[in-house]
Amino acid sequence: MTRLLFVACLAICLCAMAASPAAAQTIYQGNEYQVTDTSVVQGTFRAVAESRTRITSNYQRERTAVNFKFSLNGRNNERLSGDDRRLRLDPVGGLYRTPVYVFGGRPDEGFPQPEMVTRRADTDAFEVVFRVDLRPVLRSFRENGVYDPPVGEPIQEEDFEGVTIVGDTDPLVWDTQQAWADEDMRFQDPDGDGVYHLSLQFARRDLRPLNDRGKAVWSLTEDVSDFPQYTSDQRLVDALYTLSLEETLLDIREDGAFMAGKKWTGVWTRDISYSILLSLALVKPESAKTSLRAKVTEDGRIIQDTGTGGSWPVSSDRMTWALAAWETYLTTGDDDWLQESYDVLRRSVQADLRTVVDSTTGLVHGESSFMDWREQSYPDWMDPKDIYRSQTLSTNVVHYRTYRILAQMAAELGEPSQRWDKVAASIKEGINEHLWMPTKGHYSVFRYGRNHLSRADRAEGLGASLAILTGVADGGRAEVLAEQQPVVEFGTPSFWPYIPGIPPYHNAGIWPFVSSYWTWASAEAQNTAGVEHGLASIYRAAALFLTNKENMVAQTGHFEGTQINSDRQLWSVAGNLATVYRVLYGMRFTPEGLHFRPFVPEGYSGTHTLEGVEYRDATLDIELRGHGHRIVQITLDGEPLDEPLIPADLSGEHEVRIVLNGGLPEANIHLVPNRYTPATPQVQRDAGGLVWDAIDGAASYRVVRNGTVVDTTASTRYAVSEASTLAEYQVQAVGVGGLHSFLSEPVRVVEASSVTTVQPAGTLETEHDGYTGDGYLPLRLDAHRSVTMEVEVETPGLYSLDVRYANGSGPVNTDNKAAIRTLRVDGDRVGPIVLPQRGPDRWSDWGYSNPQEIALAAGTHTVTLVFTNSNRNMNGTVNAANLDHVRLTRLKAGVPGDESP
Repeated sequence: MTRLLFVACLAICLCAMAASPAAAQTIYQGNEYQVTDTSVVQGTFRAVAESRTRITSNYQRERTAVNFKFSLNGRNNERLSGDDRRLRLDPVGGLYRTPVYVFGGRPDEGFPQPEMVTRRADTDAFEVVFRVDLRPVLRSFRENGVYDPPVGEPIQEEDFEGVTIVGDTDPLVWDTQQAWADEDMRFQDPDGDGVYHLSLQFARRDLRPLNDRGKAVWSLTEDVSDFPQYTSDQRLVDALYTLSLEETLLDIREDGAFMAGKKWTGVWTRDISYSILLSLALVKPESAKTSLRAKVTEDGRIIQDTGTGGSWPVSSDRMTWALAAWETYLTTGDDDWLQESYDVLRRSVQADLRTVVDSTTGLVHGESSFMDWREQSYPDWMDPKDIYRSQTLSTNVVHYRTYRILAQMAAELGEPSQRWDKVAASIKEGINEHLWMPTKGHYSVFRYGRNHLSRADRAEGLGASLAILTGVADGGRAEVLAEQQPVVEFGTPSFWPYIPGIPPYHNAGIWPFVSSYWTWASAEAQNTAGVEHGLASIYRAAALFLTNKENMVAQTGHFEGTQINSDRQLWSVAGNLATVYRVLYGMRFTPEGLHFRPFVPEGYSGTHTLEGVEYRDATLDIELRGHGHRIVQITLDGEPLDEPLIPADLSGEHEVRIVLNGGLPEANIHLVPNRYTPATPQVQRDAGGLVWDAIDGAASYRVVRNGTVVDTTASTRYAVSEASTLAEYQVQAVGVGGLHSFLSEPVRVVEASSVTTVQPAGTLETEHDGYTGDGYLPLRLDAHRSVTMEVEVETPGLYSLDVRYANGSGPVNTDNKAAIRTLRVDGDRVGPIVLPQRGPDRWSDWGYSNPQEIALAAGTHTVTLVFTNSNRNMNGTVNAANLDHVRLTRLKAGVPGDESP
């Protein structure tokens, strides 16, 4: 009896030692946090994997974070997209009362907590009384008869109908018109003091139960046995893998498609595509197919369902669909899916080839992939047509990979592939020529401007990752990029350095799925430090939060302060799983089979088992031993393999054993502080030239002419003179620490005689003011209507042609309302003219389209705007715009082959 008692006590002691901090082995030690095989410690915060199916965390309990803004007359007129008010509700029910917000006042810092009027722990709901002060609005009505809101059109006193609220937490919605249509969302002012009130009910959210020590707990509750099962010597990694499997299951809707996360029952094309590529094609291929089919229009083209300024072609990263579709074929070998997805891609690229591909540089136009909040990624002077004009790293790499995939699909189907290979090669060459910054050792996030494009001096995480993974970064660039790409303490930022005055989201934000791609890319580039840093950043966040969050603030690694956040965010879930499949096991899928290229840092050494991997017609149990990046032995059912490849035609159940060499390459990472650039100068013309206000923190200013730096000055003035050809001037603030602002909006400097404007012929309208001539010509929803004008050219040369237009079809951040027409000169096709929406009902808000360059001889030329099939937007319609005039500006005198001066 004594011996049994001793054995029992010894077992208890051994278990306690195994779970104690002293027994934990450090996997990663950073400046701000530590990751061990069982825990994460960041200051006073601690998460512990008590088992492979249970994690506890003392990170603060989840409160209900509400992001919102007010709205007059059901319009988005208080704040720009992303510039929201915020508050947080404690996880205790009761009655709350917000501060009195002044309509149009600046946003609050942090997440202010409203005043608790009545505390009720026994209720599952909050009642929140929102209060908004409209006295400045009403005063403006009394004194001026009109109120000019911070965003949108002025409101006449007689047109004022009331105020409502929009937001991201039920019962709030972001759609202003939907909120306005709900009478229960209208504020009231019963005492007539100008402060309006609205009482709303919110559901109480305790996302995690608490144990008897007050810690939040995650315990596995769903049956995840149908997924591949993973175990290792790192209990924390095992638990987070299992948590991610459970969240994958919870992110599948009743129709079999994926949802974007707990807050989002829908999913966008890019979100689902990046998630499928990371890991979901392997673990849930049928759900992947269902989700991808939902992102195809009735006529068989990929949907661009989010983006600035009327979506496609201002945003053009819908081609992420190709990466996901191909990966799904590679993991399943489904020939029917291969043919289906090839047909969708082939139809979709026809419009892109004529609308977003720049034949001069080989690059494609369009917004940075996934960073589709204009204020969060671009200088504030760039409107949607400028974003269309930009050439971004991530979107270009996606398009390069799309055409490579088309070529590979064509080869699998026995069809010609040379055309697609040629386009892919042109894009790759353009990326490395125009976006690579050799002195920095990384790519630029984008090129931007009007007639002359310049590289932005910022690095972008997702695009850099994809450049390595797709082979765009060749010739030694991948190794250099893996060492020079900026990363911060808590992960891989969306881009670096940050934009001042913009709250964290894409700006100053870390997205775990971006960190997952960067960790995968670091393994591909054989960068040990990058893999260790990346794995730790992903595991830290998921363990402390007990879920795979959407994003977090770069400075703190917390999710407080972000504009939108969600638990079990799909691409973060997929990214956590990818750390096992893509990094530790190094899985790469090709038409020939499943390749292994493991990368196991020393801290993750031991025995890793992955059981029940469904690959095409085979089921694999895969054991991985040791650490390192080279395989010294690999066997299939006990028989040695000549190379680490599981053939694509393998069927049945099999065992794979892999032994690593224990060696790792030495490499560094570019760990940078969280830094903001100076603000972007706002440059004006005056009689003496250019003038701008001094920028805080600027040591000097660069003056740029036609994309080239021509001077550096400490002054806020610069003399310029007009000439017979257009000069576009921009100014850039250079900070004391050497970081540069964005370039300012281009200022046109040219003699008036070098600019010609031509009004369209036909019946002009005058309903909306702001036009420059006798009226404007509506471009109706008519696919067969074309507009033709004649232009007289006195001096032969290279000219820029753009169109002054208005498009009030909708807000700049939603809907597919960009109007597109094809420009022809003297019957020859020149290129697309893109006329994006400029705001809801803003038909008096005029601006210029993207420019097209044309070489013209002296004489009369016919300019035609015509609709072609490639001009049809993603909603299948021919969108409307109003045409004021066509503008022709001389860029260079003399036509090639012409001896005229």
